[in-house]
Amino acid sequence: MDTTVLVIGGTGAMGRPIVRSLMSGPDRKVRILTRDPEGRHAAALKRAGGGRVEAVQGNLDDEASLATAMSGVGAVFCNTDFFSTANPRREYEQGLRALRTAKAAGVGHFIWSSLDDAGALTDGRLPVPHYDAKAAVASWIGLMRSEEFMQQDAGGWFSKNVTTLVTGPYFENLQAGLVQAASLADGRQGQRFNIAIGSGRWPMIALDDIAWFAKHLFDHPDEWRGRTLRVLSEALTGPEIAAAFERVTGIAAEFHDVPLDSVRAIPAVGHDLANMFQFFQEYDLIGRERAPSTWLPAGLRDAAEPGRRAG
Repeated sequence: MDTTVLVIGGTGAMGRPIVRSLMSGPDRKVRILTRDPEGRHAAALKRAGGGRVEAVQGNLDDEASLATAMSGVGAVFCNTDFFSTANPRREYEQGLRALRTAKAAGVGHFIWSSLDDAGALTDGRLPVPHYDAKAAVASWIGLMRSEEFMQQDAGGWFSKNVTTLVTGPYFENLQAGLVQAASLADGRQGQRFNIAIGSGRWPMIALDDIAWFAKHLFDHPDEWRGRTLRVLSEALTGPEIAAAFERVTGIAAEFHDVPLDSVRAIPAVGHDLANMFQFFQEYDLIGRERAPSTWLPAGLRDAAEPGRRAG
């Protein structure tokens, strides 16, 4: 097991549960790369870590700070923040910079946090920049593996040390502005889920489950280095999401389909988000991209998770 893991994006929504999950064992230490080592989230993680969590200053645009942060670590988890720049080419460059720096530092296990390549899966019809930028880095990892194979490089770093973890929207997104108290169509008072999913299915996974998978990959490096793992819990229709919430909480709920044009009206990133929802309307990621697994954890969350938390 790697003694010290660097978590890039460790103070973000995905990163915090991953840090906590990695700390659940007795021996591992975690280093967090952050712009503000004394910020609220970094400070909370350090307190909870009991001396086994440290935060170092740096960012993905500063290669020197990356090299410093990677010095002496055995493994890296890297999740980039597209919406901090809303620039797909810049996120792509950040991913390549992190990988190059990790290779130069001799990192033994690097996990790249990715998303599906919507542009490729729809044959170019529906580019989704915040998906496609991460997927482009995953494709570059694949290219480097092919290069190593072609050169018969038995010790190729990308083939022997890099894992790609492909995730999707979080269940927790349902609690971030997509649900509101309302008078429902049947006259009851309850919660309305406002999602631009049409008759499609929204793929989801809980943040704690992503953290479980990240720890699993680090705990079993010989099985997962050089491979890609795609994880989702469920892909549900809007009415199914509302029904799951009502079943668990007893709070009346309904689904309201938001027009894609309303999403496109969101400043700066609306066109990106609208294409994402249209992608989900037309493409069933679980049905077509995720094969059933026989080793998933028994406690994997499902669509009732937001209701359990609300209750």
